Amino acid sequence: MTHIDDLSIDNLYIIGLSWKTAPLSLRESFVFESTFINERSKEIKEAFDIAEIMILSTCNRTEFTVVSKHDPKDFLIKYLADYAKYDVNQVKDYIYTKKSIDAVRHIFELSCGLDSQVIGETQILSQLKEAYRTTVVYNLSGAILNRVMRKAFTIAKIVRTQTDIQKGHLSIASLASHIADKLYGLSGKKVLIIGSGDMARLSAKYFFDQGSHIAYIANRRSETVDFAQNFNSSVVGLDSLKNLFADVDIIVSCIYTPKPIIESVDIDKRLLIMDLSVPSSVSLSVKQNPNVTLLNIDDLKNTFEDSIMSKQTSIELSKKIIDEQLSLFIEENSALDYNKTIDTLRQYADRIRKVELKKFQKKYKTDEELFDAVDKLTRSILNKTLHEPTSKIRQFIKEPEGDMYVELIRRLFNVSIDKKPVNCFFSANPDDEKN
Repeated sequence: MTHIDDLSIDNLYIIGLSWKTAPLSLRESFVFESTFINERSKEIKEAFDIAEIMILSTCNRTEFTVVSKHDPKDFLIKYLADYAKYDVNQVKDYIYTKKSIDAVRHIFELSCGLDSQVIGETQILSQLKEAYRTTVVYNLSGAILNRVMRKAFTIAKIVRTQTDIQKGHLSIASLASHIADKLYGLSGKKVLIIGSGDMARLSAKYFFDQGSHIAYIANRRSETVDFAQNFNSSVVGLDSLKNLFADVDIIVSCIYTPKPIIESVDIDKRLLIMDLSVPSSVSLSVKQNPNVTLLNIDDLKNTFEDSIMSKQTSIELSKKIIDEQLSLFIEENSALDYNKTIDTLRQYADRIRKVELKKFQKKYKTDEELFDAVDKLTRSILNKTLHEPTSKIRQFIKEPEGDMYVELIRRLFNVSIDKKPVNCFFSANPDDEKN
């Protein structure tokens, strides 16, 4: 089994695929249901002797971020292919690998929304925090992932406050409402939202803000649709969908489902369906009805490209900030060496012991035999006194706030190499920051 102390940023890997490398028809096979991500993570961790792992699975990407002594590329590509029921040769060209500093930079850019289809969108930050939270809760992270993720959250906050990256459309749901308004005009239109997650909630908000009536919200369990009251919407089950098609103008589907829940639409009026789900929740066969317009995430591509052009200045400034913060992170990471801290504390304590021992010898003019005995006694006392604290320091390596605890110990013993306030090293807890 890999020893934690042997690992560094050079052992950080990202293996995955995204909207940049794979079409929706392929990506939807690689989506991991959130309720099973912890099980999959543990399975991978044990199968390849991986020290740390985080799985990020969204509508636009599936990524494994791992810390491993051995290169996990071949193993993880095969794992992904097997999960999606593909041969490795069919999918390997769609899968990318990033390592070491390149992997760190990718996570930093991801947290700022620079690698998203909608540049500057904030939903990816929430998704990253949720992925990291799962990793921490199930004891799958360690010092490296903890440091990288918490720095990523800090950088995202800096970029949001120092650039205009968040101006304009900030989510797929926002863009979807914009496109729907251009195609159909949203004022007074009746909308059916399918789902109860973040995308469904955002869609309801954006369509409502542009004058639509959120007539229905459909979900597997009606009790999970707690936001329906905000729009005076009727909550219905998925088995009622077909009865609603004729009563609405727009359907926005944002639900996780392994296979389509809408296979056909039999109506003689115009109907816009926006399938924002991955895997797709609406079958392409609905296009057989000439009255139906179906758009999925990849159909919004031209609007995404317009978003990039309009934010070019903010993108360049954001990347400059990331470059600066990456350099700082490398310095901070080097300074936060746990073994070095343990050695420094022992050296600090031993210096005091030796000074006091010399004073004792000079004052009491001890012979060599007594001096050696006292030397061994004080050395034994020192080792036993420091055993528990140094053991705790090694345990801190698995804690999300471990670096802060160790830095506080350095400050207490005046062996820190930096005198900045401790909170300059670390971001707020992911749960504390509102998006």
